[in-house]
Amino acid sequence: MAATAGANIKYMSKVFELFFRYRLELTLTEAAARCKTTEEQIKPMLEKLSERGWLTFSKNKMTYSYGMKLLPFTREERLKEELVRQVTPVMKQLSQDSGQCVMLNYLEGMKSICVQKVMPKNSIYIAARVGKDYPLHAGSSSRVLLAYAPEAVRAGVLSSRLKKYTPFTITDPEKLSDSLFEIRRTGYCCSTEEMDPGAGSVSCAILDESSNLLGVLTIIGTRFAFEKENMLWKALLFEAVKKIK
Repeated sequence: MAATAGANIKYMSKVFELFFRYRLELTLTEAAARCKTTEEQIKPMLEKLSERGWLTFSKNKMTYSYGMKLLPFTREERLKEELVRQVTPVMKQLSQDSGQCVMLNYLEGMKSICVQKVMPKNSIYIAARVGKDYPLHAGSSSRVLLAYAPEAVRAGVLSSRLKKYTPFTITDPEKLSDSLFEIRRTGYCCSTEEMDPGAGSVSCAILDESSNLLGVLTIIGTRFAFEKENMLWKALLFEAVKKIK
């Protein structure tokens, strides 16, 4: 009896991690595989959570996802607001020192979200806007988020069909995985024209004292400026992240 209760707690913990923290959308088969159990074992739990509104079940797609009943309890908006409040002064100084656009991105489910953007005076306009979401496999900020994301998120991206936005977008899962390993090793990522032709960027992760991902800070400009100044951008970013800590 105790062993069964322990197993149920283990699966429930994993279910909350998959659906409520990482916001994944999974079929019964996928959920069972991620929880390392059988469909028969986990199906009653998913059905009960769906009945009570904690999960949403799509009959068309036959998938389970985050339920509306949890929205009043989410802390993500408050976390983003606090992150923006603390990081914005650092971003303004970073934009002034680099003479480039500076972006702050946040991991939300399986997407990268731009939550703040600072533009210097008389700069070339950068199309990125606050609130816009980006795929996790393309661009320096997205790849840094993916590199430090939970294993469930990385696995989900690497197993999905990766869209090619430009000739420079990495769409091979093996090459992307190698890139993520290198980002974890060096602490930063450079990108040229992966999402937007003519653009170049450098990104660095913002981590807490326990090395948990908080967000990503990015300097982005033209490819010409990137090729000329990317080493300076990297140095400025590392100094900026130290101030945030």
